[in-house]
Amino acid sequence: MGSHVDDRAGTRSPGSGRALHTLAAAGCVLAAAASVAAAQTVEDLARLSIEELAAIEVTSASRRAQPLSETAAAIYVITAEDIRRSGVGSLPEALRLAPNLQVARLNAYNYAITARGFNSPEAANKLLVLVDGRTVYSPFAGTVFWESVAVPLPDVERIEVISGPGGTLWGANAVNGVINIITRHSSESQGVLVDAGAGNAERKATVRYGGDIGDDATFRVYASRFDRSDTEPVLPNDTVPDAFRGSQAGFRMDLGDGDDAYTLQGDIYRNYTEFLDQTLRGGNVLGRWTRQLGPDSAFELQAYYDVKIRDYAVAYDSLKTFDVQAQHGLTFGDGHRFVWGGEYRVWRSLFESQVVFGFQEPEATLSVGSAFAQAEFALTPDLRLTLGSKVEVDSHTGANVLPNLRLAWQVDEAHMLWSAVSRAVRTPSRIDRELSGGGILVPAPDFRVEKLTAYEIGYRGQPTARSSLSVSAYYNVYDDLRTLGSTNGGLPFQLRNDMGGETYGVEAWGTYSVRDWWRLRAGFDWMRKDLDLEPGTADLSGRQAAGQDPRHQAQLRSEMDLGDGWWLDLALRRVGRVPPTRVPAYTEVDAHVGWQVTPALNLSLHGVNLLDETHPEVNNPATSPPRLIGRTIHAKLRAEF
Repeated sequence: MGSHVDDRAGTRSPGSGRALHTLAAAGCVLAAAASVAAAQTVEDLARLSIEELAAIEVTSASRRAQPLSETAAAIYVITAEDIRRSGVGSLPEALRLAPNLQVARLNAYNYAITARGFNSPEAANKLLVLVDGRTVYSPFAGTVFWESVAVPLPDVERIEVISGPGGTLWGANAVNGVINIITRHSSESQGVLVDAGAGNAERKATVRYGGDIGDDATFRVYASRFDRSDTEPVLPNDTVPDAFRGSQAGFRMDLGDGDDAYTLQGDIYRNYTEFLDQTLRGGNVLGRWTRQLGPDSAFELQAYYDVKIRDYAVAYDSLKTFDVQAQHGLTFGDGHRFVWGGEYRVWRSLFESQVVFGFQEPEATLSVGSAFAQAEFALTPDLRLTLGSKVEVDSHTGANVLPNLRLAWQVDEAHMLWSAVSRAVRTPSRIDRELSGGGILVPAPDFRVEKLTAYEIGYRGQPTARSSLSVSAYYNVYDDLRTLGSTNGGLPFQLRNDMGGETYGVEAWGTYSVRDWWRLRAGFDWMRKDLDLEPGTADLSGRQAAGQDPRHQAQLRSEMDLGDGWWLDLALRRVGRVPPTRVPAYTEVDAHVGWQVTPALNLSLHGVNLLDETHPEVNNPATSPPRLIGRTIHAKLRAEF
């Protein structure tokens, strides 16, 4: 029987009346702002123009710098200016700005985030996340523990969000998408920065200092601290606290000398949440060497070491990662390009459980080695063909081949059409293969990779001089998805690969400059799922691996520069109902107003989830008690000198 998602709105919520008043008030503000900002010029704006947005160089789609307008993939870029104006205090909240991501907050400290479906604490295992080339995907659970991803937001240059497979370049687990977080060069963060904010739900501050080391080297160091309040429980008798607080610090050094460039960077953090008395601590160090071999050829070598420890009331989880990778890119012939490289990674995992569920062998060493190659051929001046593949060998499942074919047609300077066929896999985590407990669950050493074959078509361009548009459609075919089955018709249970099927949908986003001082952004995401079990099988987990996905979501943002250093941004968000867990649809408005007092000082006020006092975003009692996400108001100060 197929599994579908229903986004019918249901009954009218108590907040719908407030929504009408808020939107009416927002319209009055927009009208008043128009008269104030009429004389504003393009030179006064901090934001990029439509042409500059199209020319942003991205690297995630081809492992080389290329203009966004020429990228044959569904990619959205969150800029540093987007993050600053939104006033967000955490990376997951910044990712809400990407219309091709589904972001659901579980509680004060954790999120479920995915692209193109399969979103829940159990199912959000098909999205690869990178921070300056360092993967933060966990082989222990096959997911991203967002509460342990330490990224100082003031240092982020951009976040590249690809919806769709990225296995050819980035390997297994880049199934439904890739998030590539890129921090700025230390030469672009000189002097002192103080970024601080406080409100009813969170207090946070970051202090950074950057300087020179000789003629060719620069550095920066930073420290930050945050404190988040408890979220509101759904159940009246739920008294479990989940307040979240922590601190982190780090550095980056960059050295450039002729054709050689070197980077050394690192972070340490320690976070704590009262839920299950969890202490989260860790750190990382990364080094990179880039050598320009000629005008059309470059080589890069990178290595990193990462430690993550989750110490909580019922278990101790430690993961140590060592990774080294190299790549070489060149341009040859009449505009043809070729990139190839390899990577080797070792994980050392230790999980000690105080409850019935755990591993028979607490310690494990996992490894993966890979080699990839991708070529772009200029068939004509306007038509480019991309062929590539990656072969990855891991200690669990052996060799996996991840091919990719893309075709891009530059219709003219303002319009591009593209299409792609790709294969990606999710490799088994330790939980998939090794988890057991109490005669209820036995290990599944034969658990296979989850497979995806993806078909995509898309358009990217500038329909008018003041607008940009990206539209993509996809059809995904999945096989061997995770289920929970019985052995011999009863206990014990075992994880299996008995589900498959299709998902399909459309993603679209665009920007329109109403005036030089006023910009509108819109995004829309629509998806359908049809997943079935193998004949004669059952999924005793209730299809948890299918995820908790709304059938649609949409957003509309208005960004205005009002003159004399004032700016005002309004955002309207709509997320459809999640049928499997009865999480209702919700509509929210966010408002942000700021004043650039001097070139060095910015003050801002931010209101998030203004329409309703609280709303749920995910319901998963098996992971944690269901929580409500509340309205927040906070003020921020940002000073640079």
